[in-house]
Amino acid sequence: MSDRTYSPRTVQWVALVGVASSSFTITVLSAALAEIADDLGSTVAVVTWVIAAPLLAFAVFTPMAGKLGDIYGHRRMYLIGFTGAAIMSFVTAGAWSAGTLIGARVLAQAFSASTGPSALAIIMSVYPEDRRTHIAGTWGAVTSASPAIGVVAGGPLIDLTSWRILFVIQGIGMLTAVLLASRALPTTQERRHHSFDLVGGILLAVGFGSLLAAINRAADVGWGHPLVVAGLLVSPLALVGFALYERRVEHPLVSLALVRQNTVWRALASQIFINGPYMAGLILTAVMLSSVFDFSTSQISLMILPRPLSFALASANAGRLVERFGGRVTVVLGTLSIAVGLAAVGFGAYRHSVPIVLIGVGMAGAGNGVCRPPIIAALTKAMGDSEIGVGTGLLNMFGQLGAAAGISILASLVTVDSTDSQFLGVLLLASALALIAAAVAGSIRYIDVTSAPRTAPSPTAPYSAVVHRD
Repeated sequence: MSDRTYSPRTVQWVALVGVASSSFTITVLSAALAEIADDLGSTVAVVTWVIAAPLLAFAVFTPMAGKLGDIYGHRRMYLIGFTGAAIMSFVTAGAWSAGTLIGARVLAQAFSASTGPSALAIIMSVYPEDRRTHIAGTWGAVTSASPAIGVVAGGPLIDLTSWRILFVIQGIGMLTAVLLASRALPTTQERRHHSFDLVGGILLAVGFGSLLAAINRAADVGWGHPLVVAGLLVSPLALVGFALYERRVEHPLVSLALVRQNTVWRALASQIFINGPYMAGLILTAVMLSSVFDFSTSQISLMILPRPLSFALASANAGRLVERFGGRVTVVLGTLSIAVGLAAVGFGAYRHSVPIVLIGVGMAGAGNGVCRPPIIAALTKAMGDSEIGVGTGLLNMFGQLGAAAGISILASLVTVDSTDSQFLGVLLLASALALIAAAVAGSIRYIDVTSAPRTAPSPTAPYSAVVHRD
């Protein structure tokens, strides 16, 4: 054991280096699917799983990885996660078939599942409670700006070299994150006397994984497909089994008593109604721009780019808005902005107005950027510091569930041959679902940062911690 002094700001930015490196390939990878399929002698339909399968793996494994961090220390899980993800990024760069590419991406995301909750838990451990909305805001700004940077920088790099360069750069970024973190990040509280609930983890993974997979595939093969039906049948059985098992195990994966708290379950439920219409709106906007405006892929990318940029800007300033207006008002305004933004995109399509579409895209991005940080801060306070990892993991899982459902249900209502009025109708439906998010998220009990006492050091002051080197 040894005493070390840490600067909260240094801890924050070192942790975010890894977060940025793990997310910057997402958007540009979508645009490169055709090139990847051609290079590997496959089809776009198969290579699409390069995106879908890792997202499913990430959503399913994040709560378990977060719980492992809660038990064995988030610094350890952060280092293990990024080391494994870096290795698999280099393997991905050398993939020789669609199967190896998909498999390497799934393993990379499985390792990365521990990095998000662990990074957030470490950062929050060195800041006072009333700074958590600011922390989550900076977090959201980095995670949304990183894919935008990937589009700007990654596109030209792919054109000059190959899609493989993306994963070489990502692997180097992750290894850099490991090297910095090994010296700069403190440990968090460990609970080694707690055992990891493997059975509960498997039941939760099967329950949510089968549901996510069924919803994801329903958009392509239909809700009556045997695999989709099987997933929808297996999911409730596994989740009921999970709930029954968690009641009798000594150290459960998820404390059902905590989840039943109003703040916790409302925060989780809000992610379904926020991410559902929000992510469906992204797909609907892209299809609409191609169908109604006859835009090219590069034009569509530029039209959508204001969304992550406005998300990043709004997320970075969410803490200031909470200080001025309070968490509840900020979140309600944010979710209403998503609703208005989606409606504006629909009216832009109906009126064939590019400026209206751009305004709507920006409003939706800014709305999500504003409302997410206060929800994260409220959830982590309600769950307690000892459960931050599994709490943020559950938040991610429910967000992925909402995204999968929104895309599968809403995006399936239009095609490239749909009319402008059809796009308007579906986007208005998405807007109405965002209004439900405003009602659910508005009932959460938020951290009142205007009156919370500042008992911990300021962001620039050193933080003292007793650190055990893992």
